[in-house]
Amino acid sequence: MSEHPTLSGEELDYIRQLFSSQLIGNPLPIPAFKVDGGPLANALLSRLGVHAELSLQAQLEHCRISFPLMLVEDELHGLQLEMGAPSIYEEGEVLRPWRLTLRKPLALRQANGKSSHMRVLELAPGSLLLQADNGHPLPEQFDLWLALPGAESMPIQGQLIRRTDGNRAAYFLQLQHREHGERIRQFLFEQYRERHPQLQATG
Repeated sequence: MSEHPTLSGEELDYIRQLFSSQLIGNPLPIPAFKVDGGPLANALLSRLGVHAELSLQAQLEHCRISFPLMLVEDELHGLQLEMGAPSIYEEGEVLRPWRLTLRKPLALRQANGKSSHMRVLELAPGSLLLQADNGHPLPEQFDLWLALPGAESMPIQGQLIRRTDGNRAAYFLQLQHREHGERIRQFLFEQYRERHPQLQATG
């Protein structure tokens, strides 16, 4: 199989639609595709859906975007592929998750909703870069709340990876619920689309 599979015109149009300016700032719907490849192909896909992880890969400039796919069988035994929030990877010497540099740092909050002295400068699905206010020391670990714009706060835990300078440090991000990871990936994808207007559909 080729390392660079060719997408059909229909597939390219759909990916462009994902980047449409009409979608920016709105919740990402769960796209679903009806699958009808005949009994043999559908049976093979059903087995793959049970025993393998399915995904749609897109190569865009220096980034690779991976949309997780879930195979769902309806009451009439028809098959549908549902797309989840994607993971974005930067290509280079090492493939690593794309990190969003926030235009306006986000304050981590305490359980009572009060702002902590720590601000999120960069966010990735599994890590973040924090800065401390007013000379406060950054801890080895923390248990606080993250509020993404337009969404409810979610509890997060952080474990220190490294300190970058006196009041900044990178942390490994731990989440309590799977859907919180989906929300972060969706937020990152929306920001990625917003910052790459050349990828948005026209007309």
